[in-house]
Amino acid sequence: MAKMVGLSRNLKMQWLNKTAELVMEGLSEKEIHDQLNEYLSFEISSPTNLRKTREILMYIWVYENEIGSKLKNEAISIIKDLPEYALEVHWCMMMAAYPVFDDMCKLIGKMSEFQDEIALSQIKQKLYDEWGERTTLLHSVDKLISTLKELNVIHCDKPGRYQIEKHTVHNSRVSAFMVYTMMLVDTGGIEPYSDDIILSQMRRQAQLAIDSADVIILVTDVRSGVVATDQEVAAMLQKSGKPIILCVNKCDSIGDAPLEF
Repeated sequence: MAKMVGLSRNLKMQWLNKTAELVMEGLSEKEIHDQLNEYLSFEISSPTNLRKTREILMYIWVYENEIGSKLKNEAISIIKDLPEYALEVHWCMMMAAYPVFDDMCKLIGKMSEFQDEIALSQIKQKLYDEWGERTTLLHSVDKLISTLKELNVIHCDKPGRYQIEKHTVHNSRVSAFMVYTMMLVDTGGIEPYSDDIILSQMRRQAQLAIDSADVIILVTDVRSGVVATDQEVAAMLQKSGKPIILCVNKCDSIGDAPLEF
């Protein structure tokens, strides 16, 4: 089955901020829906485009999705406490909601390591290679580029050629949130021994991530203790020869960590 693109409208920072603000107010889904309709109507005249934009914003911040649901509480908390890092938080929520946004950002990041300017034609071809050449993707690439420009993460000096605007994160809490997002987005976890096709594909993706990593973070659950799977994964990671950081999750909920950690 072809992957769904979904992100078919360009977004503005103020629209993302407004959606997060409505979520922080504790409004219901219906209330957020109605308030976004009113808010966006001042800038978007087409009912179809307004509906599409509203649904994208709500999918990022309101509707439940597997990864975004794990991030939402901390995302809201960071925006409340550190509003100057709203861009970084929106970025993570967009990557969690839309794989095509994640793929484009990773693609642009990799290309920028080797060249100062990135051509739109290169971006399109690389995405076509990954997603297949289809009309929905062709339309979405232009909207994604417009969004990146609106968020001030790329700029265009020449038509069809872009350069990255780098943003530095100086807060460890925000950095940890971004790393956690990358861990959720990039791999589905590792099942060392399984004949299941889906799990074997997850294992393959995890191995690719291990091979390309500079540092590996192994996350375990303190409530479960060290289980056999943890030991198998640790052995698999040690074979990579890469630096490994052990992170034990849920420590704040049970007091002192068990001695085995």
